[in-house]
Amino acid sequence: MITGYSDRIAHALAFAAKHGGPPARRGENPTWPTQPASVAVILARHGADEATIVAGVLSSLLTESSPVRRTELRCKIEEKFGVRVADILKHSVEQRYDARGKERNWEASKLDFLAGLAQADQRALEVAAANEIHLCGSLLTDVRRLGAEYLSGYAPGGAMAIGRWFRELVDALERHPTGPRPALLVELRSLSTRLWEQVVEE
Repeated sequence: MITGYSDRIAHALAFAAKHGGPPARRGENPTWPTQPASVAVILARHGADEATIVAGVLSSLLTESSPVRRTELRCKIEEKFGVRVADILKHSVEQRYDARGKERNWEASKLDFLAGLAQADQRALEVAAANEIHLCGSLLTDVRRLGAEYLSGYAPGGAMAIGRWFRELVDALERHPTGPRPALLVELRSLSTRLWEQVVEE
């Protein structure tokens, strides 16, 4: 029986609220407090299972964490939410910091993230896609309100770098032998196209 309430998803949202914090300076995102819930909604709308939704809720915590804190969070997540959720998160989050805790180059982080997706299963790809849908939608809203110059605060190359990133991401997901659900790809492709058109029009 399909139910509307999930104790595990509610627990994941509470865990994200307790352990989350402001994102890194690069790519500051004022919608951070809503990201876990937004990703959960995106995944639920596309029919993802409970473990994938829970991983989606928790994924932004790991993306924004230093190596030491990430290790601590991984242990807590596996203990509280199980091995399956922890496994989904292995290939669905970006490595923004090196082993010394220093923030990595934006482009290098993105390239490594793409390489990791090649080894990911469908659930991890869906978490990654949902996070990028959230990001792209947020950036589109901000560009409409603040202008394309806002994007230079997210990526060193500004609009050109971001446009290239979303094209490369969509291409990589389409080439993947498993891939995420087709509807997630359609939504990501549509949003990234609209973002690029908005930038070009300005």
